[in-house]
Amino acid sequence: MIQMNEHRQEKNSQYFIVDSTAIIHHFIFERKIDDNEVLIIPEILKEEIISFQAKSNLALLSEERQIIFATPTESAVSLVTNSAKESGDYSSLSKTDLNVIALSQDYPNSVVLSDDNAVQNVCNKLNVKFQSFQFKIKHQREYFWKCTVCGSKFKQKVDSCPDCGSPTKRYYKKK
Repeated sequence: MIQMNEHRQEKNSQYFIVDSTAIIHHFIFERKIDDNEVLIIPEILKEEIISFQAKSNLALLSEERQIIFATPTESAVSLVTNSAKESGDYSSLSKTDLNVIALSQDYPNSVVLSDDNAVQNVCNKLNVKFQSFQFKIKHQREYFWKCTVCGSKFKQKVDSCPDCGSPTKRYYKKK
């Protein structure tokens, strides 16, 4: 296991940024990792790994493969947060999800491994390569919330309409 500051990016290395679904559901073990490939795992992901099985998977990865536990730069997190807010995915993303995508900004030409549709959607918006194991988005989506009564539309998530107080529902338009 290598810490980010101890690892020097090399031209011939391929970086795969791993989210928790890849570890929890064993997907990372189904993908063959070559010698020149490095797994990057956000430091914060350790907080999401709770079950014994998931902790065992992470420990096994740490022993068997070249892994970097990393924390993204603040500028990368800010860029990803703004993009997620623009696409309407922000309310669906955890802090770990934001870190996963942000690391792709710190490691250019990396690939994000995730089955999370919101992660994939923001990656797509930022032109970040991603791979999924089971669930892959087909189109870039931009989300908005609409009042179920008066029809007012909102770019950001609101639980109830500020105009009439009714609940809102999430919709998307395909790009």
